[in-house]
Amino acid sequence: MKPAVTFSEVEVLILDLPPLPEEVLADLLAFGGLGEEEKKAMRLDAERLLEGAASFVAGVYDHLSRHPGTARALGWEGRVREEELYLRRAFFATWLARTIGVDTSVEFAREVYRAGLWHGGLGPKEALIPPEYVGLSFAQVGRYVAERVRDVRPWLVYLAAQEEVMRKGFDAASALREGKTAVRFQALGLAHPALPRPLSLRAGSVGEALFKAFAVNPVLRDLALEALAAEEEAGLWLEPKTLWRLRPRWTVLLNGRDVRYLEGLATPLREGDLLTLLPPGR
Repeated sequence: MKPAVTFSEVEVLILDLPPLPEEVLADLLAFGGLGEEEKKAMRLDAERLLEGAASFVAGVYDHLSRHPGTARALGWEGRVREEELYLRRAFFATWLARTIGVDTSVEFAREVYRAGLWHGGLGPKEALIPPEYVGLSFAQVGRYVAERVRDVRPWLVYLAAQEEVMRKGFDAASALREGKTAVRFQALGLAHPALPRPLSLRAGSVGEALFKAFAVNPVLRDLALEALAAEEEAGLWLEPKTLWRLRPRWTVLLNGRDVRYLEGLATPLREGDLLTLLPPGR
């Protein structure tokens, strides 16, 4: 994933970031023709879908624990710890319940994206779940739904949109391991809760590192960046697009030095460098 990064003046840091998860989900649902009326009709299927949901969840995790590929990825080649199995089943059951309720909220879109980040190695166990297994798991859900509803078409649109949001999270997490130089990125002050631990990533420049750090952390983007209306060429006309700039009085430091007084986003990075996001009022 190659970032498109630009800056206008030395003192302004402007990033061209990918769309937020909720924007991706909304765009895909609109493309698939899933509007409010369609969602209302889908919610009438809820009772039929909830009837067998508990058995379905148990069956999915029984399959995951028995399949050699997923068992290896999850660290379940030996005995599966009951506590971990319970937590994973609870997470999946919650996701399934929200899916049956046709949740399209901002918070849900970000949860789906976060699941993709975890599959890409950013979870507590840093396990890497191959995307093909995730895709087949969505197919299992699709089959479960198809066996119980009269019109499966809107459900397939909804599930496909969720899978794409999750895949983008996986890709963003994977991109952290691709790049020229190993560096760390940390957030201090009021931004610290959004990134409690320093993020390890590979990048060749400050701009590339910031692109990757904000791509995997929408909450950090909410805090530190503000949207900037812009335009880009699309054939013979211009189309609106959104760029992102650092909020006033926020600072990015490279080993303690403000990058705006170095080479801005083009500042090259060296092995072991530390980037720090510093909010005002520290």
